[in-house]
Amino acid sequence: MDDATSEFVSLWTRCQPDVRRYVGMLVPKAADADDVMQQTASRLWIKFEEYDSDRPFTPWAIGFAYHEVLSWRQKQGRERLVFSEEILAQLHATIGEECSLLEHRRYALDGCLLKLSEKERDLLLRRYSEHGAVQREAKQSQISPHKLYYTIDKLRIRLLACINNKMRQEGWQHG
Repeated sequence: MDDATSEFVSLWTRCQPDVRRYVGMLVPKAADADDVMQQTASRLWIKFEEYDSDRPFTPWAIGFAYHEVLSWRQKQGRERLVFSEEILAQLHATIGEECSLLEHRRYALDGCLLKLSEKERDLLLRRYSEHGAVQREAKQSQISPHKLYYTIDKLRIRLLACINNKMRQEGWQHG
């Protein structure tokens, strides 16, 4: 796999869940959304050499998805449950504004997670990735689940403060 292909696959894989959520908001049927996603990926690959790597990939990809949604809408014009172009444009503008903010918040979260101890990070990550992790941890550590949940809440408050601080430092008002 050459460098361009590898870079594209990495960027697309990372942003695909965000693009899928975006398309899912605009296209009501899952099968249609899958078709739009496939067309989006294809167009992105064709135009990838034009991508400016100094800019975030996700908003660029969402721009392509928007045009694919418009194309899908034109094909579905006779359907009654299709958003008008005006509503699609409004949704696209709103989502585009939020996309950059969310991407910066994710980067801030990554940095803030690194400020936690390995044990704290592990506890949080297991809490949100494994069903019943807190109960198991409480039993293994012989700590009450209530105390463990309290610890997790404190960690979440620290993370939120850290994220908000980083966002303010970068000039984001909604931090």
